[in-house]
Amino acid sequence: MLSGPSVDDWGVVGHDWAVKRLKRAIAQGGLAQSHLFVGPAHIGKATLALATARALLGHDARTTALVDKRKHPDLSYIEPEMGGGSIKIDGLRALLHTLSLAPVESRYRVAIIDGAHLMSDGGKNAILKTLEEPNPSVVMILTAPNVDSVLPTISSRCQVLNLRSAPVQQVIADLVRRGVDQKQAAFIARLARGRMGWALNAVNDADVLTARAENLTDLETVLGANRTQRFAYAEKLARRDGAHIQAVLEDWLLLWRDVTRAGTEALNDDQHALIQTLTATVTRAQSAEIMRAISGTIRNLDSNVNARLALDVLLMRLPVVSGSAPASAA
Repeated sequence: MLSGPSVDDWGVVGHDWAVKRLKRAIAQGGLAQSHLFVGPAHIGKATLALATARALLGHDARTTALVDKRKHPDLSYIEPEMGGGSIKIDGLRALLHTLSLAPVESRYRVAIIDGAHLMSDGGKNAILKTLEEPNPSVVMILTAPNVDSVLPTISSRCQVLNLRSAPVQQVIADLVRRGVDQKQAAFIARLARGRMGWALNAVNDADVLTARAENLTDLETVLGANRTQRFAYAEKLARRDGAHIQAVLEDWLLLWRDVTRAGTEALNDDQHALIQTLTATVTRAQSAEIMRAISGTIRNLDSNVNARLALDVLLMRLPVVSGSAPASAA
């Protein structure tokens, strides 16, 4: 069990209970050496992992800056390759070699594997021994969408923290505190669904909301497309990386949520025309079934099923909605 320095403010929004649990474990010398932080994309898993690293490695300005940049000599941070969609075994082997060495500046070495469900089969097997017999000075933190997305032999050796969505009002308040207009903060917070990471990305990168608008335009186009055109779109989308595919499907899911809950406040309050069209065309039961199909596809993709096949099946299950945008736009 490990102990180390802690501070009152970890800079983590929406996960107070998780911060309190980790801080208490550190203060009492009861922090587990292997952790699995699970939850939806952009909910704050990596942010909490880095905050835990700061709590163990120190809180002076230099250490904090190095940890935030993932450049501290006692911090190893590994994530899927850009566009590659997986964590290769070579990178994990290098990580494990580093963990066998004594810390350079601190009492601990902290290893963060962000996206552990995307490790190759060889990589998963490679880290098992370290999880089973960790070096006393090592703390490992893995992140994944859910427990089922990693091997049971991995999750059973970790202390699991299941991160929940932050209250919308808390996200709004934090965005306003950062200087975001109240109306825009409310709009982004509703779309974020409690995912503080997504909200901050939307604030700091205009491309996030632009991409969302394009994803919803694609949905409208696909609904008006024939079978051949839908297969063509599935092929095009399947060539993108997993994070992009997931973002598209999550935007679609949120739009169908508004259709299913017609009559309540829409999260996509800039999409009234499309929501009204779908509400008039698709029954609430059908809309709920579409939501289940999209959710199931997201889960299947998290489990590394063939993306093209999963998208083909999903697009064939979507209804044909006349009056949607021309299929050539997809």
